[in-house]
Amino acid sequence: MTLPVHASGVSDAFHRLHGRLAELRPLRHSDVRHFSTRVRSVLVVASSSRGGSSMVTEMLRTSRALVHLQAEINPFLRLAGLGFPDSGTDSDRLDASQAVTLDPAARHLLDEELARDAGTVADVPDPEQFSLDVAWRLAVQWPQLALDPLAVAGLVRQAVGGARAWDPAAVTVTVLRELRRQGVQISPWYYDLPKGLLHHKVFGAPSPRAPGRLLVEEPPFVVARPWRRAGLDDLRDRTLVVKTPSNAYRLDFLRALFPHARLRVLHLTRNPAAAVNGLYDGWLHNGFHAHRMATPLAISDYVERCPDNRWWWKFDLPPGWQRYTEAPLPEVCAFQWRSSHQAVLDDLDRTRTDSMTLRFEDLIGKEDRRIASFERLSDWLGIPMDGAFRHAVHHGIAPVVATARPRAGRWRARAAMIERTLDAQTLQVADRLGYAGPDDWI
Repeated sequence: MTLPVHASGVSDAFHRLHGRLAELRPLRHSDVRHFSTRVRSVLVVASSSRGGSSMVTEMLRTSRALVHLQAEINPFLRLAGLGFPDSGTDSDRLDASQAVTLDPAARHLLDEELARDAGTVADVPDPEQFSLDVAWRLAVQWPQLALDPLAVAGLVRQAVGGARAWDPAAVTVTVLRELRRQGVQISPWYYDLPKGLLHHKVFGAPSPRAPGRLLVEEPPFVVARPWRRAGLDDLRDRTLVVKTPSNAYRLDFLRALFPHARLRVLHLTRNPAAAVNGLYDGWLHNGFHAHRMATPLAISDYVERCPDNRWWWKFDLPPGWQRYTEAPLPEVCAFQWRSSHQAVLDDLDRTRTDSMTLRFEDLIGKEDRRIASFERLSDWLGIPMDGAFRHAVHHGIAPVVATARPRAGRWRARAAMIERTLDAQTLQVADRLGYAGPDDWI
């Protein structure tokens, strides 16, 4: 296959990554062939970045009545040459033509990797599969490091030992610590890990810099978990959940990628002030690096805090981003919020796709509102509210890739700064979403 062309040095790293993943591919077995044509139902969780999609998807991942990816779809698209800038669309946008004209070898690679990742949380953990999944994940997270995936899988087996059950986060930290002892410059600070597992003496302090010049998965990195691969019956009878905020610009692409599937959209909304506040925090966080730019950025409030980050755009890359490379950071955040919801609303108006709107405010407020929201969602999806899913809905889950614990009205600490970003375009989109005015936003 033709591999994506990157800047000098990065292309070589990408070639090496493909070679390492090829070693793992026959070991990470899946019975499903032609994955994308086998899927019969797709749920796209569409939102802005920092809009709560990670939390909602993690709640849905507790349901065994759905099929999930272990994390976002972005790494698989990048491996197939469908990420920026390789896609040729000059943003995160993908349309149906990118799916229809995709190189057959790249399509085969995408199908194979999706088939090996799609599934559900395992009731009975398989240590061998888990070790291979951790090795695959680390290879994708650190593509420029000289990691031997089979050796990494061996370290995972040692960490798991003969235990019948284990904590995936603790195992991951043990493996990272051993790699660090061997001289591999790898850091757990780029992971979504409980801070209690990290020790400054071993790993040093977090860095605001990106973990490398080439990123396939965006930090904070996910931790692999014991997993049951989806079979043909699962793809025929259950809905595949696909989540990443960039999918706001890829709905037509996803319809074409899964040509035999009924596609539904869960439109997750959050008022612009709260979302802009979350985005602002994320741009200043040591994670969320998404796109290495060919020309350095001059975004004020951002690049001066860490000059190395002038090469990195964080979160989704909407069409028209070029107008914001020298804008103040709050304006960039408002642009990202406005663009994603505008894209979803315009698509739903045009296609009349079956959709449901869920407000993130209802999920972080009173317990009865959270439960009522997920009961509506489970009824719409036609899945039972039982088992681990019911427990998660009723009792909540730990924060997921959060820069701060979700709290109603947290944005008001920056109210003066944020309200300056609420221009006519942003307020128009807010009005379309049913957010009447800042006085009522939480």
